[in-house]
Amino acid sequence: MVADERFRDAIIDDPLRAIAEVDDIEVSPEQVRRLEDMSREERSDLVLEIVRTTFVRNAIALYGPVAMDGPPPPIPGEDDRRDR
Repeated sequence: MVADERFRDAIIDDPLRAIAEVDDIEVSPEQVRRLEDMSREERSDLVLEIVRTTFVRNAIALYGPVAMDGPPPPIPGEDDRRDR
């Protein structure tokens, strides 16, 4: 769901409507209340954090641990042209 930009925008703008329009999602009444009680900015921050976390987890699953203290590792199969 986080990959769908329209859903991300909808969950930030109107979470109850966004959830109601998706068939394959399960949300508890408590989760809906929490989303509804958040400001739009808080929901935006939450969604951004979910997207970031998902991106990092996928990167780790594909490429191994991610080092944050240097340049990104080369993409497997591509020439590393940074040193040229």
